[in-house]
Amino acid sequence: MLETTSTLFQKLCGRESGEAILRQEQTEPTCAQVLQNWLEQTGLSAPEWMAAADVSRSYGYQILRGERLPGRDILLRTALSLHLPLKETQRLLAVGGCGALYPRVRRDAAVIFALNQGLTLLETEELLTSLPERSLYAGER
Repeated sequence: MLETTSTLFQKLCGRESGEAILRQEQTEPTCAQVLQNWLEQTGLSAPEWMAAADVSRSYGYQILRGERLPGRDILLRTALSLHLPLKETQRLLAVGGCGALYPRVRRDAAVIFALNQGLTLLETEELLTSLPERSLYAGER
C-alpha cells in the first residue's frame, strides 16, 4: 500500500529512516517498460509503433532500451497511435516524467477530447490546427 505524501515527508525528515527510504529499490516501472507492455498488448512491433507515432528509428530504439526519455508530444502521439484510454495516457506521461494532461489548458483539453473520442493522430492534428493550437510535432521542427 502506498504511503501518504505527509507520512513519507515525515520519514524523510528522520535521518535513519530517510536514508533507508532513499536507498530503497525503485519499484515503479520505467517509461520503456510501460511502452513495451503496451506494444505487446496492442500487437504492434517496434517499427510499426515508430511509423505510427512518427518517431525516428534510432530515437525509438533508444526509448525502448531506456536510454532516452521521450518528450511529452512523442508520448501523446504514441497514446493516440496506440489508441490508449485517457487513464493509461496519463500513466504513460507520468512514467515518462512529463506533466499530465490538464483540462484547463486548451491544447490538453483538445487532446483529452481526442483520446476520449478515439480520434486518430491525424484527426487530432486537424483538431489542433482548427483551434488553432500548437501541433504535436511543433517541438521537433
